[in-house]
Parts: sequence; C-alpha cells; structure tokens
Amino acid sequence: MSAHERRDGGVSALWPFLGGLVAGAAGAVLAQSLTARRSLDPQLLGPGRHDPDAPPVAVVPGILGSELRRPDGTHIWLNIRNALGHHDLSLPFKLPFAEHGDDLVAGGLIGADTVLPRVFGFTEYADLLQLLASAGFRRNGGNAARHTAHIFTYDWRRDLVESARKLGEWLDARAAAAGDPDLRFNVIGHSMGALVARYYLRYGGAEPSRDQKVTWAGARRIRSLALVAAPHAGSIGALDAILNGSRVGLSYTTLAASVVCRMPAIYQLLPPKGTRPIVDGRGREMDLDLLEGATWDRLGWGPHRPFPARRRGDESETSRERDSHVRFLDAALARARAFHESLDARPETPCPVRVLLLGGDCLPTPARVLVQGPRGTPPRFEPWTRAESGILLEAGDGRVTRASALGSHLAGAEDAETGSGYPEIAQAVFGDAEHHGIYAEPTFQSLLLRQLLRPSRPRVSAP
Repeated sequence: MSAHERRDGGVSALWPFLGGLVAGAAGAVLAQSLTARRSLDPQLLGPGRHDPDAPPVAVVPGILGSELRRPDGTHIWLNIRNALGHHDLSLPFKLPFAEHGDDLVAGGLIGADTVLPRVFGFTEYADLLQLLASAGFRRNGGNAARHTAHIFTYDWRRDLVESARKLGEWLDARAAAAGDPDLRFNVIGHSMGALVARYYLRYGGAEPSRDQKVTWAGARRIRSLALVAAPHAGSIGALDAILNGSRVGLSYTTLAASVVCRMPAIYQLLPPKGTRPIVDGRGREMDLDLLEGATWDRLGWGPHRPFPARRRGDESETSRERDSHVRFLDAALARARAFHESLDARPETPCPVRVLLLGGDCLPTPARVLVQGPRGTPPRFEPWTRAESGILLEAGDGRVTRASALGSHLAGAEDAETGSGYPEIAQAVFGDAEHHGIYAEPTFQSLLLRQLLRPSRPRVSAP
C-alpha cells in the first residue's frame, strides 16, 4: 500500500455519511444557481460582443485556483478525498526555490467544470467563464487568435516570480499557435493571480534585484490588464494560514500549518514593510516587519516557537527539521521582500497599457493581527470587542482590504487621482462585492467586459 493510500484510508469508513453531506451541499449550490439573480444584459454591450476581431482574453487565477494533478492525470487538488480527508500537498524544505518541488503539475481551473469546488466556495471562476461566454468569447478556442478566452493555470504553491515567467512562456506559446507573433491579450488577474500578472507586465520573467528598473517587458503580450480583488499590499489571512493552517471543506489537514508553511507563494502574500499589520494588546502599531526573520524569532512564530504545540495536522519538528525550516523561512521572507519591492518600485516611464483595478470595500476585512503575552503566544486574528474591530478590521471584500488593493501605504497614493500608490493603475473602482462573488455583480461585469471589448485604437504612422 502506498503512503498516499495509507493517508487517504483513514476516512474510508465515513464515506457514506460524508458523501451524504456533500450531496446535500451540492443540492444547495444547485438550488442557489437556479435562483434568479441580477446579471448584465449582454445586449447592453452593443456590437462589441459580436466583433470577430475582439482580442483574446487570458485568465490568471489566484491561490488554490488551479487544479493539481499527478503525472498520470489523477486529480489531487481539489478532489473529494482532500475536501473530506487528506492528501499531502507538502513541498520539501529545499533550497534554492527552483529545485523546491514535487511531481504535481497544474491542471484545469478550479470550479469551472465540476460541482465539488463550488460546494466549498470556489464560485468565482464559474461566474467569470459564464460572463465571458455571454460576451461571445470561446473558451480555449484552439489556435484562434480572436474572441477566445484562455486559462493560464500554475502551481500556486511555488514562487510567484517563477509563475510570472511561466505566464510569459505560456502567452508566447499561445501567440505562436495562433500564427501571430505580435498577438497581445487582455489579461484578467484574480487575487494572487493579479500579482503574477502585474509582475510580468513590469518585468517579464526577469529576476528581482535591488537596482531593478521597471521595463514594462510584459507589454509585448498584454493589451490591457484587469486586476481583480488584488492583494497588492498583502493579506493578513496569509499569516493566519502559515501559523494556523486553513480548512478545506471538512478537512483540517490538507492545508494544515505544516503544509502551508512550505509554500513560497504564501509568504509573498504577507503584508510588506510600511503596512504596519501588527498591533499590541493596547491596539498600538508595532514597528515590526513581517518579511524579516528577526520578527518571527522575536515573537516566537513558526519554527521559532519555544514549545512546538502538537496541533491537529501539525506534528512537532525534530531539531534537524527545525533548522531546515528556519533556513527555508529566512529564504522565503527574503524572496517575498524582493518581490514586493519590485512591485512597489516607481517606474521611470508611463505604463504603455491600460490597467483597471476592481475590488470590494463593503465588508469588514482582517487587516491587522494582535500580539500580546510572552514570546511564543499565538497572535490573535479575531476581534473580541467593538474597539478591537475598529483596530483589526478595515473595509474590503472579506479577504483583501481596499488599502491593500490600492497600495495606500505607498508614497503618492493620497495624491493620485486613483487613490493608488501604483502609477500603472489608470482606473480603480470599488463597490458591493465579496472576494469570491465579484464576477456575479452587474456593475463589475459591465466594467470588465467593456475593457475586454474596447476597440483597438488605430496605429498612427510617424510622419
């Protein structure tokens, strides 16, 4: 019996009961999908939705948004077993990050073709594909260059610079297949996928460096970019996942802390320096940088916790494992710091493509974490009082704050017409939308499709 089979076998006796739960949840999702809701009338889009020359669309999903499969095609993420039981998604504590991997490969888009992911909340991509179809975009339309929608999937556990590089290679391959070496795409980056797409727009696949200049290398393939629910200045939920894990359906082990802490990408979602995401017991901001290993050592977090508590799905580490964990943590934080510095750098030239930012600011959203007690005391993410709610929560979409999407902590943000610290953003629109439901809101549907169907400006020849 294989190790994977032994891990998965513990819940086999519960299949009938758990299967009933899933069937009931699926029925609820189906009932909800059949309930009438407001949506954009495609007729309002005008003749653009029938334009056979509409540029192709490329969708870059966020964290957890791509299926992961074994080389033989077996679905590993997301399937019934890791939603109810466990499959080990752990990467090794191995450096450099280019060698930090396993045999899993990216597959399709989560929630696009199967009901199970939508049962557990992954509804956004089904909504997006339905919206694109209403505007006449053919999904993965073979080698056709126009009026098609292509899906870029990637291993969301791995380094985001690596993912940006693969995005560029993938766009090049789509252009070659279409027989158009100059083909450019209207790109939609959702959540973490927005960071991947914006890094590619700024630098192509170049490695981050201290003296890096914004080259707009990705503009050769990007006609326009829509950044949707983008955690540009990180999400405090990433810290929660690293320290406490994240529940998947009924499973606390598939994305336990011991699994999440091995994913380079999750550290690149931490709030960077300047956001002041840590407060003390009196609600005062602490001058601590989450992307510095010294902060984790001082607070006794991760591999630095004094007495590793045995928690559900989180085994205590041996001394050798802890040393490997510390080295990995330091490298992951340094990589995350370099990644954020690259995204925050002020460009010397204007952005050559149109960039639209869409987000929600209607929900109380975690923005800070409260630290009190001796070293090693777990931080608190949930407010206990009204006063704490005013300190720990901000307006957002439930996962990403408005301030994070805009980069409000950066110099120049207050004076910018868009309110954003990122000069490439030409328009920023916020409204009544939550992180997973933004593509179901008519206002955001209209804004997004009008950008995708915007006619190309005729090129003016030089005199």
